[in-house]
Amino acid sequence: MSELQEIVDALRSDEDFMRCVTRWERVPPREGSYDDLPADLHPILKETLASRGVERLYSHQAESYRTVRGGKNAVVVTPTASGKTLCYNLPVLQTILEQPEARALYLFPTKALSQDQQSELNDSILYGDLPVKVATYDGDTPASVRASARTTGQVIISNPDMLHSGVLPNHPKWITFLKNLKFVVVDELHSYRGVFGSHVTNVIRRLKRIARFYGTDPVFICSSATIGNPAELAEQILGDEVSLIDRNGAPSGEKHLVLYNPPMVDQVQGIRRGVVNEAQKIALRLLRANVKTIVFAKSRVRTELIASYINKSLENVYTDNERIRVEAYRGGYLPSERRAVEKGLRDGSIQGVVSTNALELGIDIGGLDAAVLGGFPGSISSSWQQAGRAGRKSSVSLAVLVSSSAPLDQYMVTHGDYFFGRSPESAFVDPDNMYILLDHLKCAVFELPFSDGEAYADGPVEEYLAYLEEQGTVRRTGNKYYWADRAYPAEGISLRSATSDNVVIVDTTHGRDAVIGEMDRPSAKEMLFDNAIYIHRGDQFVVKQLDLPNRRAYVERTSVNYFTDALVKRDIKVLEEDYRREAAGAQAVIGDVLVRTQVAKFKKIRYHSHENVGYGDISLPEEEMHTRSVALVFGEDTAAGSSLAALPPESHAGTIARLGTVIKNVAPVFLLCEPRDIGIAERIRDPHFGAPCLYVYDSYPGGSGLAEAFVRGGLSLLCGTSRRAGRGGPQSQAGGS
Repeated sequence: MSELQEIVDALRSDEDFMRCVTRWERVPPREGSYDDLPADLHPILKETLASRGVERLYSHQAESYRTVRGGKNAVVVTPTASGKTLCYNLPVLQTILEQPEARALYLFPTKALSQDQQSELNDSILYGDLPVKVATYDGDTPASVRASARTTGQVIISNPDMLHSGVLPNHPKWITFLKNLKFVVVDELHSYRGVFGSHVTNVIRRLKRIARFYGTDPVFICSSATIGNPAELAEQILGDEVSLIDRNGAPSGEKHLVLYNPPMVDQVQGIRRGVVNEAQKIALRLLRANVKTIVFAKSRVRTELIASYINKSLENVYTDNERIRVEAYRGGYLPSERRAVEKGLRDGSIQGVVSTNALELGIDIGGLDAAVLGGFPGSISSSWQQAGRAGRKSSVSLAVLVSSSAPLDQYMVTHGDYFFGRSPESAFVDPDNMYILLDHLKCAVFELPFSDGEAYADGPVEEYLAYLEEQGTVRRTGNKYYWADRAYPAEGISLRSATSDNVVIVDTTHGRDAVIGEMDRPSAKEMLFDNAIYIHRGDQFVVKQLDLPNRRAYVERTSVNYFTDALVKRDIKVLEEDYRREAAGAQAVIGDVLVRTQVAKFKKIRYHSHENVGYGDISLPEEEMHTRSVALVFGEDTAAGSSLAALPPESHAGTIARLGTVIKNVAPVFLLCEPRDIGIAERIRDPHFGAPCLYVYDSYPGGSGLAEAFVRGGLSLLCGTSRRAGRGGPQSQAGGS
């Protein structure tokens, strides 16, 4: 009997544990479905596969090979660890072996995935002595390597950010590559949603436009985790028809999925044990039983806390005369640190990892046996993706979803039929959102002049080009628009956040002066303010100075018994009202607002007990953002306002705050966006409207369409007045939907 089977049986018989379990699902093992190797497969590829023990293909791998070799776009949708990599590597390598001049571009949403794929391809090439040159082209690629990658690289591995800012604006340097571009691989397609997905769709449009200029029409091969509408999403992003391949042929072992609601610590107030302590407690039990475990946390701070708590508890615990090693993994680490953790997980020197959703994607981290989800990830699709990181083809695996006290978490963990019975969420993008489209039209004109009547988006873009001409950004000569500005447009446009600025974290302990990480500027204001405690791979640092003008944060090692958490104030000023309408018993006012964000104070929170032990002041400049918003105004002439007025005055603030919390947690599920894409601000008496109100605004300069989507469909869905909005609702209107 395996260690995991023993721990599963032990948990089943543990009354204290089972008292908190609201649902325990067992998914039986399944047999694989296989096809013979393709008859036309190159002998070198057959030898390479044989050297790695592959004598047959899974049925979905064979179907993908036939589809792509037939010149059709494809999207492969199968679970984690089902061999999706071979679905695109096999037809690409086969074509390059037949036509050495052929080129392929691989796009991955993160650098870590790019490096992982490079390793995978390098292993295949070394095993089979394949005459194929693979190169990674991203921000970490040395200048000396970039030139040879452009001219001789047959497979270029990159990411949408580098394609957007490095490749497309410099396409004349890529003539050899682009004139022979046969394939574009888009991995982890489900991650391209929200504002990010809308940006990436426009990057793909620009890539196809330049490819047509050089006379090529590449085949797109996409892979995705399970979502509700993979073919539709792929067609939205690619702008072409795709063939859906979703019949999984890979075998899988027995899986146990557990919904766990932490025990009550205060029955009167309904307070439960915190998700951080409970997740690390369950992970410790698994790690002590020699079960390789991954823990997912919902923030960078939680990731560091859980990892440090686990390591502290395992200081004197050894297996096979080796101390159990657990590492944290999150954004902001140096590339070398991330790769060291990935390598340690693959070779077994690291037995456990605590990660943000950075490891939700398909990075090869070896065989893990158990996953602990520290809070509901925000969607059922992400829940299954994180749970799927544990489990090998023929062994038992365990995933435990530990609920937080958030409303959405509590609903999911107490409604098992909904969680296990509901189809994964669908994902949509709105690349024609005027703010995003304008940004990428600038880039497109910079790359190639725009002709009158030239197709680009789903509708005509002449009015946008005319607007840019009025602004002096482009000029019209004859029947074409040319770039007229001095600026380099792609450089100032971030695909992922409102700003492309990053703050570098510098360790100055004993004059060391070494860079240990980085963070985007808005997050740095909330986590790297003066006297903040910054946790990095279990080590504590105190921030001595946040130098925003020079994008530096200087830190020194320290040892204290608390961590810090910033308190953020938001001030909203209504700039313009576009229209009003009745919605859910309130007055919904849609318009432009100015959001001022001020990090004013911070809390000191004791380790383990998480009690407040002090406060401190923060002196940093405000962040200002002009964006779109819907204000739900609870005036006395509205049904919602009358209901609020009927409550005791002292409860008004708490009622509006709780409503804001519900919307913040639940709205992203209906709008199909990331939680960070929307912001919430409650006002007990708003100075503009003279009444209690609740603002729901886009967390993106200029707006992204989510506020309008919330009014058109999301609000009615939240209130249960509609089962699902149609294409005219939030899914089609929202910039992040």
